[in-house]
Amino acid sequence: MSINMQQIIKLNNLVTTCFRRKHIIVLNPKEEYEIKENLNENIVYDKVEWEIPNQIQILVDSLSKNTQLSNEEKILLIYEKLCKDYVYDDNLISYIQKVDDDTYTLPDWYGRDVNQEWKENREQHNRRVCYEVSRYLAKALIELFKDDKHFYVTILWDKALTHYFVGVTCNEYSITLDLDDFNSIKDLTRLKTGLTAEGIIILDDKNKEFKRALDKFNEGKNKDAIKKLENEIDIRNQNLNQIEEADNIAFLKYAIEILKEESDIDSQGLYEYMKEIVDIKLGPEARKKVWKKIKENDNEETRYIRCLVLDIDKGKYLIDVDEMLLRKFHEQELKSEESVFIPYKQLISEELISYRSNKEERYKGR
Repeated sequence: MSINMQQIIKLNNLVTTCFRRKHIIVLNPKEEYEIKENLNENIVYDKVEWEIPNQIQILVDSLSKNTQLSNEEKILLIYEKLCKDYVYDDNLISYIQKVDDDTYTLPDWYGRDVNQEWKENREQHNRRVCYEVSRYLAKALIELFKDDKHFYVTILWDKALTHYFVGVTCNEYSITLDLDDFNSIKDLTRLKTGLTAEGIIILDDKNKEFKRALDKFNEGKNKDAIKKLENEIDIRNQNLNQIEEADNIAFLKYAIEILKEESDIDSQGLYEYMKEIVDIKLGPEARKKVWKKIKENDNEETRYIRCLVLDIDKGKYLIDVDEMLLRKFHEQELKSEESVFIPYKQLISEELISYRSNKEERYKGR
């Protein structure tokens, strides 16, 4: 069945108005679309075909046979499954180059234009970037609604921010689904830690059908990360009155301990979560980002993740999201040749120049 491009164009117009910036419609090379002559700089075919991982296909097959759940509930279940199965590949951050205040560049080969070797390597772990999870989600929804001619699914590309997310439109509503919105704690992290889903934007919803389903999905969950942590600490019978402003170290240690023990959080998720907590408790001026080098199992590959150095009570502390701990930190660690930590702005060092130039051939999605 061919897909009506006019409906997808209308969806993109809603997205452009909502986000106040132009987005590119990205089409699946394997699908059949009507009015192909409308292809222009705002409508492109994706670099690779969209596919569904096996565990997502099993869920799609099950939901397709389920007559008890609404379409909205099915969409949310697939979204939740992806958020809980995958983590954000924070190594990607080391490739992003800022052009100006709201424009970035990123090499296409990191998740957008990939080959078979990349795909095979990615299957060895669960780290993914927006290009990959958006394809999974879009293809899963297309498969779910393949017999419903009123549902249209596409990927939308915010080219300036090098970001993919999914758009869905039907007779009743139009929505966007973004598992890894870069501007806040991603739903890839939020749903693992029991927070509300915030990456779903309702653009149009005539009868409030999707809103009701989303409200039900979020029912009983905290929207604010810090409130959830405060509640968890209280449940553990820790006296919050004793954790005074001057004792932020204790609060941050409790927070990391809870996240580590009670959720399947990853290094990037812990970074995002704790960054928000620090900004609320201490203020953004109390933190700075540093890189940590992570050696892969074969000891030949290296990837880089972000950690946080904090100024607390005239002392330096490190939130090591790899080790998932808070400890004292000495500036000398950034200067030692043996150190695995690198100043965040030191992207012109010989080490990282070599890393960037050789990575495409060596990394291949590991």
